[in-house]
Amino acid sequence: MQPDHFDYAVIEHYDHETGNITLVEPLDYYHWGQSYSTIEQYSGVDMRAEVVLLTRNVKIAGNDTDSWGG
Repeated sequence: MQPDHFDYAVIEHYDHETGNITLVEPLDYYHWGQSYSTIEQYSGVDMRAEVVLLTRNVKIAGNDTDSWGG
């Protein structure tokens, strides 16, 4: 509801069993979310928002089979 309330965050730890994350610093704004759509509760409006991954470190390693570079 307030488009200027966004946060940049760095994830310190991710628990793959629970899906919980720990951030390096706390968020500046309150963020509310549900795991399901809220269209029925809010007259056709889904109150969830996207989480965007702006940067990441991904290393893809493979074998150079038959000089294809993969």
